Amino acid sequence: MFENIFETVIKGSTTEFLNIPEEDYFFSYDKLTKEAAQEITDLYFKMKGKDGIPAVKEINFDPSVKLVQITLEVSNNRDFKLEPYSVPNILSSTK
Repeated sequence: MFENIFETVIKGSTTEFLNIPEEDYFFSYDKLTKEAAQEITDLYFKMKGKDGIPAVKEINFDPSVKLVQITLEVSNNRDFKLEPYSVPNILSSTK
């Protein structure tokens, strides 16, 4: 799902948008809830290694374009930098 998320960052603002195709969102979640949106957002920020603390302001579904849009308020009051999430490559690991 995370490779299909389109992120929009408003320059000079703390507002960001995550646009997720409806089939990706509804494959994992049954309803539009702030709790589900916060879970997706937290995982997205962790996987991308993005700084900031995201808080979901609202979540909307637009059936005409088949997108779920999550509106975020991002606070940059984090004392540490997140490292990007990486998947271990078992083919190159030593035994």
